[in-house]
Amino acid sequence: MTQKTQAGYDSSLVLVSYILALFTLLIGPLIIWALKKDDDPATAEALRHVANFGISYTIYALIAWATTVVLIGFVLGPVVQVATIVFIIIGIVKTVNGEVYKPPFTLDIIK
Repeated sequence: MTQKTQAGYDSSLVLVSYILALFTLLIGPLIIWALKKDDDPATAEALRHVANFGISYTIYALIAWATTVVLIGFVLGPVVQVATIVFIIIGIVKTVNGEVYKPPFTLDIIK
């Protein structure tokens, strides 16, 4: 059962992708995007935002934790992780409300 929103995308897939991002930030959303990218353009666009979010924030976390050598990573690491969780929760809420959400500071790696 798919649930189309006013924006015309399958919100249940995007919701599952955000929930998976809580547990597997990178792998879950990428798998769902790869499986469903050719089905519906609106759904693929929303899933692409979630996949790009996972890639971007994984990169940010790796950079933040790599900077622990110079002690700034002890501040940046937790900030990135809290931001990741907050933006996932905002994405879940916006998806439930039928909106397409592109989290801040997300790089467009997958086009």
